[in-house]
Amino acid sequence: MKLRIKNCKAILPLVGLLCVVSVNLSAGTLSATATFTDTEASPGVFDYDLMLNNTGTTDIGTFWFAWIPGDNFMTVAPTDVQSPAGWTANVISGFSIQWLDSGSLAQGTSQSGFEFESTLTPAQLEGPSIIPADPVATSFVYIGAPFGDPGFQLVATPAQTSSTPEPGTIVLTALGIGLAGFGRKLHAVRSRR
Repeated sequence: MKLRIKNCKAILPLVGLLCVVSVNLSAGTLSATATFTDTEASPGVFDYDLMLNNTGTTDIGTFWFAWIPGDNFMTVAPTDVQSPAGWTANVISGFSIQWLDSGSLAQGTSQSGFEFESTLTPAQLEGPSIIPADPVATSFVYIGAPFGDPGFQLVATPAQTSSTPEPGTIVLTALGIGLAGFGRKLHAVRSRR
């Protein structure tokens, strides 16, 4: 059977389309963000609580804080390390914390309760590590076990706190509104005369 050029012009685009469609479009992407809150537990000692947000399309099974492959970033060892349910913490070489999940943090979900104490201040966590381009709070996540995939690098940042007005501000605002209303009423009474 002789294949004609005319037939190839019709078949080649269809073969190309078939190749594109057969690519696994469901391949997941690993992506995450993390935030931390801090509370001064005693002078010079801070309690940190990290929240890990899975923003990718795969599960997360490892959260390694203050670390990139080959380097631990905390200059002092964390203490009183705690884990959320289902996670296990390991302090690595004294200067990073590796949390492993017995299940996985599903895509689109968040987990808090990654906690530790440290004499590092919040400013020091945000500051440069031994690698100046990477803050101390630089971290890695993996889909499963550490090094089981290329991983994803992120930086934990301070959580945004909503500011609530002080009671004095609320009282002054209410007083101002009340006086404005009273002044308007007084003006209306005088205008009628």
